[in-house]
Amino acid sequence: MAEQKIDMFKLVEEVEKQKKVDLDEIFNDLDLVKNDKTEETVKRTEPKARKAEDVNLVSKPIIPNNIGPYDTRFEAFKGIIEHVSYGTDNINSYVEGHKNALEKYYSDAYKNSKDLYVIEARVNDEINKSGAHSGLYEKGYYDGLVYVMKALKRSKELLMAKIDSKIKAAL
Repeated sequence: MAEQKIDMFKLVEEVEKQKKVDLDEIFNDLDLVKNDKTEETVKRTEPKARKAEDVNLVSKPIIPNNIGPYDTRFEAFKGIIEHVSYGTDNINSYVEGHKNALEKYYSDAYKNSKDLYVIEARVNDEINKSGAHSGLYEKGYYDGLVYVMKALKRSKELLMAKIDSKIKAAL
């Protein structure tokens, strides 16, 4: 077999020439992309189309600070849940989800009015298990769960403050 002699210097020069050409082409392509938007980049920057449901979107209801004196924790929880204001008469899926969460745990609290710690545990578990909120109903339901948890905590704080004031008055 006859061996072919390869000139390594010429081979290295050819590789370097190809690299320079490829790098120049890459930079030219990048400049074109920067200066001229293609259809793909335009599609990525367009905002999503709004759904008809999004138009009637309401803000999250908040727990009122000034709620009357209550004798039991369940009465305080009941008062907070019953006075939810959505700020609009338009019913959309967000409000429906929020109301469903409130109604579900209100009825559970009514059944377990002596021990609201059971309800706290159930709400906490459901909040932790909830996944992505793809629609307005799911977002409303999740926000309703959070509202119920805040209402439970607020009812506990109200009764603790009442007990505290009675203890201070007795001393």
